[in-house]
Amino acid sequence: MQASKSSVVKPNLGSRLRPTTLSVVLLALLGGATIPAQAIQMYVDTQTQQVFTSPGINRVKLSEFEEVNEALGKIPPEELKTLETRLRQKKKKEELKAAQELTATFKPKESWTDRISLRGYSQLRYNQPISGDSANLASPGDKFISNNQSFGVRRARIILSGDVSDHLYVYIQPEFNSGPDAGDLQGGKLQIRDFYSDISFDDKKEYRIRAGISKVPYGFEILQSSQNRIAMDRADAVNIASRDERDMGAIFYWAPAHIRDRFRDLVRSGLKGSGDYGVLGLGVYNGQGLNRVELNDNLHTVARLTYPFKFDNGQFFEAGISAFTGKYVPKSSQISVGGVNVTPTFDSRGLRDERVGVHAVLYPQPFGLQSEWNWGNSPQLTPDRKRIASTSLNGGYVQAMYKLDNAYGSWMPFIKWQKYDGSEKFSTNAPRSQLREIDVGVEWLPMPELELTLVYANMDRTNVGTFVPSLNGYRQVKADMLRAQLQWNF
Repeated sequence: MQASKSSVVKPNLGSRLRPTTLSVVLLALLGGATIPAQAIQMYVDTQTQQVFTSPGINRVKLSEFEEVNEALGKIPPEELKTLETRLRQKKKKEELKAAQELTATFKPKESWTDRISLRGYSQLRYNQPISGDSANLASPGDKFISNNQSFGVRRARIILSGDVSDHLYVYIQPEFNSGPDAGDLQGGKLQIRDFYSDISFDDKKEYRIRAGISKVPYGFEILQSSQNRIAMDRADAVNIASRDERDMGAIFYWAPAHIRDRFRDLVRSGLKGSGDYGVLGLGVYNGQGLNRVELNDNLHTVARLTYPFKFDNGQFFEAGISAFTGKYVPKSSQISVGGVNVTPTFDSRGLRDERVGVHAVLYPQPFGLQSEWNWGNSPQLTPDRKRIASTSLNGGYVQAMYKLDNAYGSWMPFIKWQKYDGSEKFSTNAPRSQLREIDVGVEWLPMPELELTLVYANMDRTNVGTFVPSLNGYRQVKADMLRAQLQWNF
């Protein structure tokens, strides 16, 4: 093959420089194969992309070529086969890379909705009196503890939660809350239990503010989800601090990242943890209770400090202290005092409502202990029934439990004793409540999504829901009950 210095190489080179063979020769050059000195030099014009056999302006040398048959004849068959294999491998890599780039180009971007989860649980209860004055027995913690009641849907909740972004987490929990309301044949209502956002200020989410409707960070059992709690109801002595456990406000939480993981693990492992409410919680909230109208300009202030220790043997132990203060506006209505109808009076700006409490938990590994006690002052009906004033209170509980796992599931027998002497501030006229109760029961989880709890309860409590004119006060009721609850998680 010969060409003048100014010749332009035509696109059709015939059989002497076929494209496939040319590629092999080029690979031979890259691989170090020997090409005879009588080779033709080729150049490409960078502007016109034409190929020339002589140098010139804007021409870049490609390489040297000779007649194909001669070049191939000097490449050993083994090396020619190797070069062809390398060419196929290189072509596959280029095709794979192009496919990956194309996939990345058309792949839809992740949406925040992809990080939202939906879950929930429901509790079906059955209460059966076995002795005592069960007809007059009532409990603020369970509306189905009352006369002529049996099955009831205690809770039915759906939880929507997830990270909207790296610094914004949302949690929404509506609930169908069933209860035998007077005049309502069906009972129950739909309401919001939680509706808040966690706004974090660092990548590890150690510092965050929780804004919206959420749990008041006080004590331990208030924060422990009813989905995880072993006893049927929260202890009155602590729960009356925030009857529905929640309110509207803004709470600052702080905890190191590894401690936040520990809080979550104590729940996931079935050890009945309270959940992640920080090592330190500090905030303000309305103070009138969940889904209740605020009745004064005074905000409640709350603070909580707790820490879950882990010993060398793997045992977990948590201890903490909580406190809150504010002014609460009670609800009053007409009652009969000595045959005269009286509506108790109080300061419309609110009455002093404050508490301090301590808690300690030895997690069941397998034996466990849990206890809380609190003291304070809260609105309460005076002995003459004519006024509501801030009065002292105290009470708490002690609970022992044992965790046993075997082929038939997870078992946790327990015994709980509680005591309370003080105000029932969320009830009409804020009557005084006296309570002594012992619960003995067992929780059985045959599978993670199913839970059955059986309890014997010996109750001695004030029926704060009904004022009895003949007694000039509220009835103290004693009764024994068998209680059962079936819970399913999804």
